[in-house]
Amino acid sequence: MTKLMNIARKHCANFDVGKCMGCVFIRTDKGLFFKLEKKLTGRSCSVDKGCDYFETVVMPGIINNNTTRR
Repeated sequence: MTKLMNIARKHCANFDVGKCMGCVFIRTDKGLFFKLEKKLTGRSCSVDKGCDYFETVVMPGIINNNTTRR
C-alpha cells in the first residue's frame, strides 16, 4: 500500500474498503453543498493517480491538524 493510499484509508471520508463513495463537496457564496458523483462512486480509490477531494480537503486538513498540535 502506498503512503498516499494509507493516508486515504485513515483520513478520507470517501474511502470504503478501497472504493470511493463519491461524495463531492462544493463551496459557493450560499454555503457548502455535496453531491454524489456517479463516475466516482464504487470505483477503486484513485488517490495515487490524483484525486481533487483528497488534494483539496483531506491533505489540507491533515497539514492544518499537524501544525496546530505543536
